[in-house]
Amino acid sequence: MQKLLLLVFILFGTGIISFAQSWPTISGSTTDSESSAASATFNRKDPDSVLLAGTVIVADGIPLPQPIAILSDCNGHVNTEGYADAKGYFTFVLHGVSNGFGAETVKSLASSVPLALCELQADVPGFTSEKVRLSSPSDGFGLIQVGHIVIRSTSHEAGNVISATSVAAPSKAQKNFQKGCEEANKRRWDAAAAHFREAVRIYPKYARAWLYLGRVEAHQGDFDGSRQSFHEALTADPRFVDAYTELAQVALRTKQWQELADDTEHILQLSPLMPQFWYFNSVANYELKKVEMAEKSALQGVRIDVRQRIPELQYLLGAILALKHDYRGAAEHIRHYLRLVPRAQDAAVAEKQLQNLEKLSGAAE
Repeated sequence: MQKLLLLVFILFGTGIISFAQSWPTISGSTTDSESSAASATFNRKDPDSVLLAGTVIVADGIPLPQPIAILSDCNGHVNTEGYADAKGYFTFVLHGVSNGFGAETVKSLASSVPLALCELQADVPGFTSEKVRLSSPSDGFGLIQVGHIVIRSTSHEAGNVISATSVAAPSKAQKNFQKGCEEANKRRWDAAAAHFREAVRIYPKYARAWLYLGRVEAHQGDFDGSRQSFHEALTADPRFVDAYTELAQVALRTKQWQELADDTEHILQLSPLMPQFWYFNSVANYELKKVEMAEKSALQGVRIDVRQRIPELQYLLGAILALKHDYRGAAEHIRHYLRLVPRAQDAAVAEKQLQNLEKLSGAAE
């Protein structure tokens, strides 16, 4: 029972959030005509696509930054779908979607993924973005109105998203960094890595170039190299939050639970209002058999996640309480998880686990 619970939430957990490894383009944002072109090329009779429309807005009333990339995350599969225009509007066709004018399934490369497991967010240097879950069905024309994606400046937060040391990089290093991004966008990983390495050779304190070099290395499966690059980024700028999040991702992928616990601790010290990292900290402590610490982190994540964007926190709490033989409490959290994501890929398994927990709860009385 406990092993099954653990297996499910770990497998699901790897797809909870994406430490977005999208590569910024050097060109500007999409123009109004380019944005409207998406609707012109959309065939509403195509059963495998939907048209998405929405707006990016800034919470603090400061001018809208440029460029603004729009990322989709469908159960861990992250793609850059397009760019918002100068006014924040975006329109694009999400392909691989079986909409049926209201159906809610998205096809990934491996299997179908419920649309309810897909989210959109903006990717803007120096800003954090809310995530918008695509839970609404398309209308009779295959259109989904996303609404607003709210972004907030990170200038007042404790941790740096864009490292201050990177701003001081000499022009030659910056040009190599830009070329590296261009090559990465074309998936020419060796060429991208070469440009990033040249950037840090010219300017060893170029934290952002170290970060992107580490991302390329991780993509190529060189996790030892990527760890070293991320640590070099932190040597250049110890408050560079993105470097810690990348280290956490590598630790998760390689199942280095103590590393994951340590990295998420650093992230939460700098940016404590990030429930996804309370979740991963809890997962790490669970694997390390530090059950009380795992429960504490999961509860903190639930408190912060007021919009319940990470329902897996409920599943995780159910697993923790089951370990503590609090079967009634465990059942309550699994039940809550199923209410939040009734079409989750593991819903059938969770239902069976809930039935077992209810039986154990009754037997314990």
